[in-house]
Amino acid sequence: MNNTLITHNILLFFVQGVYFLLIAIFAFRLLKQYNVRIKLFTGALLFMWVLLNIKDLIIHTSPECTDIERVNWITMIDQLAIPMIGITMCELGVPQSITPTKACLHFLPFVTLLVIFCLFPCQLAVNIAIIHASIYSAYIVITTFLLLRSIPRQTARHKTILNISLSFLVAICIWTLSCIYPSFALDITYYIVSGIAWCIIYYHINNIYQPQSHTPASSDNNPQPTETPETPVEVDKSKSYAFVATLNKLLDQERIYLNSNLTLNDVARMIGTNRSYLSDYFNHELNTPFSDYINNLRLTHAEELMSTNPIISIDEISSASGFNSTTTFRRAFAKKHGITPSQYRLNLANNQG
Repeated sequence: MNNTLITHNILLFFVQGVYFLLIAIFAFRLLKQYNVRIKLFTGALLFMWVLLNIKDLIIHTSPECTDIERVNWITMIDQLAIPMIGITMCELGVPQSITPTKACLHFLPFVTLLVIFCLFPCQLAVNIAIIHASIYSAYIVITTFLLLRSIPRQTARHKTILNISLSFLVAICIWTLSCIYPSFALDITYYIVSGIAWCIIYYHINNIYQPQSHTPASSDNNPQPTETPETPVEVDKSKSYAFVATLNKLLDQERIYLNSNLTLNDVARMIGTNRSYLSDYFNHELNTPFSDYINNLRLTHAEELMSTNPIISIDEISSASGFNSTTTFRRAFAKKHGITPSQYRLNLANNQG
């Protein structure tokens, strides 16, 4: 029996060690790219996971704790990672949506339950924490599902959010089971499944959010080429606009223009400059007002949606492209192309047919 227990402990520590190194490498690589918000959020989440693994090692090697006490302390501290997952998913779904106040509200009930457990360490507090974590996780899942319904299925954004959501969901389910029914088999399963989930998440976050080429492919079947294709902001080295590289990343990688409430002040705050300086850049360097430039990016995004998703409604395209209303979208589209979105899509269908 003792030999079996020793074998189990050696195997568990080996798997946990490999898992620890994996997420530590992922955290380091993502945090190096902190200027991209979603990479910063995911890197911070992974770094928290690294700290939680160190905590597991400390608790497991503590001779003063019983097995039940170890499991309870691990469960209560591990629950703090769940709101970080929720914050990351919110940022992934709606870029720039997480503020410090919102982040604190996500963490508040989890921290409160941990404090209660520290003051009154009983099984009831642990059970309440598990139930609360399950309800919160269900809320994040439902919110993400509703978001996915508004995003065209064939787009990279839809696939990214779906795959990351499923990876988190599977990992949380295994974690919940290991908390309720602690065992060697479930612990091993958790580390393996969670490791695979992190590989999937890291792949999407690290690769989908790389700068993309927007040079349109030449084809005789392309209907009515756009007048001003979506292109990244080019850095003019002869000028003193030091924020251009950061602006390029926000527009090209995070696509902040899909936020319908985006303002010039918001962008100025994100890139660390003032409104007048940024406005001068758009008006004199790009020769277009800020609102027109952003709307052109939104229109190009809408054109991509129409070409890849022929059954999506005009209202859904308008919302997914960052317009406040369908009326505004139709007006801007007609101004650019001289035809309505419906007519444009009909031309697409005729040319492709």
